[in-house]
Amino acid sequence: IETLRQYVGERPIIAPGSAVIVLNEKNELLLQLRADTNDWGLPGGGMELGDSFEETAQKELYEETGWNVEELKLIGIASGKETYYKYPNGDEIYNATAIYKAINITGKLKEKEKDETKALQYFPLDNLPQLNYISKIFLKKVGYIS
Repeated sequence: IETLRQYVGERPIIAPGSAVIVLNEKNELLLQLRADTNDWGLPGGGMELGDSFEETAQKELYEETGWNVEELKLIGIASGKETYYKYPNGDEIYNATAIYKAINITGKLKEKEKDETKALQYFPLDNLPQLNYISKIFLKKVGYIS
């Protein structure tokens, strides 16, 4: 996306990517305090050339949490006008996102990743913090919030 931005600037682009829902044994949802937007959201990110949606989900979950996932279950797709987002730096995107549920994760949860993640924390589904707009769309789409 950085290379593409050199040509299109801040104008809207379609951004394929993946988001991952991780629940613990208490059915609490893992959220990431994002460094780029300073708000809470699902782990995930943009697809790189040659990657599949599933590979994107695996890579992003590892980069942002330190976890490997043995199995991913596709539970939804979010795209269209409602997924428009304008980043604080002015970049505009329309997300086309595969939403997965992580099954059988391994590894050790990172304490803090300064480039992308300020914090990682589990929250009860009935007591979530203020979520970023896009994560709300994703969680509504797959029925985790109303």
